[in-house]
Amino acid sequence: MLISLYLGFLLFAAMGAALLWQPQYLTRLTKLELSTVESRNEVRAVYGGFGAAMALALFIALVWSPLRAGITMTIGLALIGMAAGRGYSGWLEPPSLTIWGFCAAEAVLGLMLFFQV
Repeated sequence: MLISLYLGFLLFAAMGAALLWQPQYLTRLTKLELSTVESRNEVRAVYGGFGAAMALALFIALVWSPLRAGITMTIGLALIGMAAGRGYSGWLEPPSLTIWGFCAAEAVLGLMLFFQV
């Protein structure tokens, strides 16, 4: 029943740590150019900091069950929203299979967290 919490924790922790440490890693996955201090700052904040915060929230949900439902619903909805945004963007401008993979992973994990699978 807690597999989505452990999976989400691990994925967000990995994303947060990797992109706080090396924001350029994102360029290999998305072909996004990080040629300025501001662009690297944005990746560290939005991907690194957000990922670390989501990992912390999921850790709290794992160890303190009174907050579990609220945390999993909120993070689940955030991931579903991300997947919907990627899907809409993909409908407008078809991306690479990597991006479709992110979309699928976000949708599946989002639903798993929302329904606490």
